[in-house]
Amino acid sequence: MRAMMRAVLAMVMALLVFAPAANAKSKQVEQIKADKAYLLVQVDPVEFKMMGTNRMVTGILFAPYDVEKKQVGPGVMAQHDPLAKDGKRRLFLLEIDPGTWVITGTGGSGSAMGSADTSFSLGSYHFVAKAGDVLDLGVFVPQREESDNPDTKLTAGKLMGMMFMRGRVEPVPNRLDIRPRGEGDLPLPAWLASRALVQPAFVYGGTFGNSLGGLVNRVDGKKGRGRTVGTAAYLSKPGQPAVEPSVPAPSAF
Repeated sequence: MRAMMRAVLAMVMALLVFAPAANAKSKQVEQIKADKAYLLVQVDPVEFKMMGTNRMVTGILFAPYDVEKKQVGPGVMAQHDPLAKDGKRRLFLLEIDPGTWVITGTGGSGSAMGSADTSFSLGSYHFVAKAGDVLDLGVFVPQREESDNPDTKLTAGKLMGMMFMRGRVEPVPNRLDIRPRGEGDLPLPAWLASRALVQPAFVYGGTFGNSLGGLVNRVDGKKGRGRTVGTAAYLSKPGQPAVEPSVPAPSAF
């Protein structure tokens, strides 16, 4: 029975179609431009428990951000065309215009499995990208937000129902954990490893309208409630203090 349920789970995940809201191709060495900025980020899969630990690929969205007006512009998503991958881990290098950018949410998630596309419009990190810089954003680990609602739990009965389009897991918003790249993470290509990388200050508290039209959350989920707006942390830089004094963030517009 357990082997059969594992086979059903694999079939359901294979049938899921993740439609991206936006995406950007990763760049190669010959495409690096001096008047552009670049986001280097490893995106790990969302994990959920059902017949063991399962992993599902999810995209991360970024957009230019006007700090004063609290508005975002057209953005990009790290989901397709990675520089490198290992299983369901992906390494991206995204080309952007210089300015202030914000992590706007997750996209291409598996809502049928309870991982919803999520706008971090209630409070997210923004950072400054300068022309010619390659920003090392570290490792992004999206997670389903914890919930006490039993409808958000993946059960064998719901899994069987998905096979016949009669069941689903009630989706919950995603949140995001960010850490420095380290041993065991995806290695950088040789041409990129030789470049100077910039670890930006992630400034907390960027709010904006929910342009995604789905569920909303803070980038760090429930633990972000009551957190001081304007504090900056070098989340992708090993050995740095967790929190730094507030730093100015100029407008992207």
